[in-house]
Amino acid sequence: MTNSRIAPWASPRARQRLAEVEAAVSADLSAAGVADTVRKALDAHAARFDDDGIVLYAGTNVLSPAAAAAGSVPVSSRPSMGWPGEKYQVGLDHLDTLEVLAPMLVASLVEANFAEVRLPSATLANLAVYTAFARAGDKIAVLPEFAGGHASHHAQGVPAIRGLTVVDLPYLPDELDLDYGRLPGFLRVHRPRIVVIGASLMLFPHDVAAVRAACDEVGAVLVYDASHMAGLVAGRVFQRPLHEGAHLMTFSTYKSFGGPSGGCVATRDPDLAERVSTVVYPGMLANYDAGRLGALAVTAAELAEHGAGYARACVANARALGAALFDRGFDVARHDGEFTRSHHVAVDALTLGGGEAAAELLGEAGVYLSGICLPWQRIDEGLRGLRIGTQEITRRGFTPDDQPAIADLLRRALIAREAPERVRADAVALRREVNARATRH
Repeated sequence: MTNSRIAPWASPRARQRLAEVEAAVSADLSAAGVADTVRKALDAHAARFDDDGIVLYAGTNVLSPAAAAAGSVPVSSRPSMGWPGEKYQVGLDHLDTLEVLAPMLVASLVEANFAEVRLPSATLANLAVYTAFARAGDKIAVLPEFAGGHASHHAQGVPAIRGLTVVDLPYLPDELDLDYGRLPGFLRVHRPRIVVIGASLMLFPHDVAAVRAACDEVGAVLVYDASHMAGLVAGRVFQRPLHEGAHLMTFSTYKSFGGPSGGCVATRDPDLAERVSTVVYPGMLANYDAGRLGALAVTAAELAEHGAGYARACVANARALGAALFDRGFDVARHDGEFTRSHHVAVDALTLGGGEAAAELLGEAGVYLSGICLPWQRIDEGLRGLRIGTQEITRRGFTPDDQPAIADLLRRALIAREAPERVRADAVALRREVNARATRH
């Protein structure tokens, strides 16, 4: 197998694909040739996801037209260091509007007093929090990886950068939630500096008040990672983490939030906010992408006006899809007969070849989602489940009445094993039907 020039250390599967792409793009490396290659790649992406595909991936969304128009490539290429009024560069007074408006609106939206919005991702938002409140050798307690804990919470992720020791919080797989009875004793034994809750797969809310009480007993800082739930939090649906007791909330500004890519740390406490802000600048950032702040501000303003309806629609779609999948023979995760209270749905894909294989087959059929670990699986089973998110299809106009048709596509591809191209044709037809309906309205 030809090795990769980009990442010769990658897995064999990744190296093979990298080598294929490297060979293809190397045919014409002139400026005009590269521009043409890039244009074709972007056009193909737009055709697949913006026109034809049914995107159920939990980690994505699409900007509203107003937010997309508010992004600025020219501003993104300009440096901006320091607070308004004391910029290192001169002539940036016009950016003060964006640098005040975006954090002000975002903070209000998530019931915070302060929002640090300059970070490019939620992973770096978590790193900022770890840096502000823990030192090398300290412990942080997080959700187990099998329960949807994110890589930025675990030893292979950013905790290693800070030299932190990671311990898994007690968890009840059958309850799909923390073991609140064991939690206080667990924290007394381990005495972590930081406790992180919130996950990449969240079907049901946490009891934040109970976790905060246990944290207070040992002096731990409670962080709620709302990367996937921020849009629902903004709509006052599912969970209100800061209102319920979290010291800080970190989140992605896209996903269910629906804004441009980026990360945020929000809090009500000025002392905590100052510590995070000092880490972010000048600790982690010098210049940053100020061009995304306009789109973020517009997104926050739109959510303030329409976020409750949007969040409720995301949850309604998820519940309808969970029920439709269950009716068609899928093993849908549930607790006490309830499939979800969020915009997430989880399917146990063990009998379908596992989550990764099932996701790849669905991709060939024009339906895009991802595999994920499930709380009850063995460690050697890989990504046993399928993770579904309804935030993008909701924004694109899908309703609960459309969910049986989506479930039929999954049944045909994964259970009936129809040819993927036949399923894809109907997936494209469904997407275009919804597109036309949304345009009419």
